[in-house]
Amino acid sequence: MISGQEKIGLVNEALSLFGDMQIVGVVPDEVTMVSVISACAASGALDTGWWVQAYIKKQLIEPDLELSTALVNMYAKCGSIERAKEVFDAMQVKDTKAWSSMIVGLAIHGLAEDALEEFSRME
Repeated sequence: MISGQEKIGLVNEALSLFGDMQIVGVVPDEVTMVSVISACAASGALDTGWWVQAYIKKQLIEPDLELSTALVNMYAKCGSIERAKEVFDAMQVKDTKAWSSMIVGLAIHGLAEDALEEFSRME
């Protein structure tokens, strides 16, 4: 349900449903957390995104490629390009989506030279 709400732009409802999960004690998996992080990105909710990443660590949810990429994207869209870079640099495996999220994030923050540098490092 969270994923569906996030995909059609009902990001506040998606985040509310995640809150409801917390209340009843349901522990989400990586797939759910990707949708929650994506909802944070779409709504510009940086503080919520920080909290969600802390929750992921607390619940010992191992960030896979998709979840890590969602975090990079969320931090970049919410204005914390430094944190996006930290998450990106910590990723052991990066696909084209991860690289693109980082490169676009740098570009939208006016860091064209950094974006071009990342592009040249792309594996």
